[in-house]
Amino acid sequence: MIKRYKQRYEIKLLVAVVFTSGLTGCGGGSSSPATSTPVATTPTNPTPTPPVSTVQAAELQTAAPAAYPAGSVQANAFAEFNAFRAIEGLGPVRQNTNIDIAAKNHAAYVQTNMSGGDAHHEIAGNPGFTGAEPGDRVIAAGYASAYTTEVIAFEGIQQTSVQALLSTVFHRNAMMVQGLTDVGIAPGNDSGPTYINAGYIKQQKNAGDYVGVFPYDKQTGVPMTHHTESPNPFYKEFEMTQANVCAKTSYPISIATETSTILKVTTFTVTPEGQSTPLDVRLMVRDSTDQNLQYLGANVAYIVGKAPFTPGTKYTVHFVGTATGTATGSAKGLTIDKTWTFTTDTKDAMGCS
Repeated sequence: MIKRYKQRYEIKLLVAVVFTSGLTGCGGGSSSPATSTPVATTPTNPTPTPPVSTVQAAELQTAAPAAYPAGSVQANAFAEFNAFRAIEGLGPVRQNTNIDIAAKNHAAYVQTNMSGGDAHHEIAGNPGFTGAEPGDRVIAAGYASAYTTEVIAFEGIQQTSVQALLSTVFHRNAMMVQGLTDVGIAPGNDSGPTYINAGYIKQQKNAGDYVGVFPYDKQTGVPMTHHTESPNPFYKEFEMTQANVCAKTSYPISIATETSTILKVTTFTVTPEGQSTPLDVRLMVRDSTDQNLQYLGANVAYIVGKAPFTPGTKYTVHFVGTATGTATGSAKGLTIDKTWTFTTDTKDAMGCS
């Protein structure tokens, strides 16, 4: 379900929401008029100068330790979130106590008021109400958000909350937003979910030639299937049930370029070791005609197989395409021809067997 609120947009997932306030960017400069007329001259023996790169440089913050209790739900989720971002080449997020408060407040609201249904929105007048949208709630807690994403994750059969999030298209997408700088995390009740809010006031930026993939190169223990999530990325094919994801999906494979670029796919395949024919997959990219895919960034692409991966098997991924945009420093954009491998786990993380 997609809703719009003035100049904000939101992706409503079972465990992920994005809230964006109006974002604007501007740049400029000034110069003074010359006081004399320059005269062009040509040196007798000109010295060649190397071309200056116009590729956008990275502006990433450094990591900082969190103050969550050792071994707590928050500490584990924080570590796994940043481990994912590091392996993706993304800037780390830092603990923000104001966002912690917003996450804790919303966890209490859900526990008091919800018995299923929409866990991301609050209704004014209900006990514990602090804001209708995730962005409203972090602002109410003292964080001057320009962008907020909320994920609420239940642990999988043999997965932590963060691992379960990364086993999906939309939830992984929310966690690899390149600009995120700050995070707040709260546990639910003893058997409840983990609430993660992340956002930025001023976003960090990757370099214009950034390319990130997941699963990462030579990763092992990769799950065989997609996790259940809502909205359903496969709604045109089947209902989102445990049985359907177990039989009709593979673990999602993603590639992303710098956030302001547009990624065009020429080839995106995954092939089991020892075979020459790639698997039958779904290519999932931004699509303005699709009620869900229209909210994927133009800089990302996913493939999801139409059957589970085989346990303990090595796979080779091949991507060919281009990323265009001023950040790349070239009118032709960035040409990408990338091959990497991963190996699946020998045990089932989703309870499919």
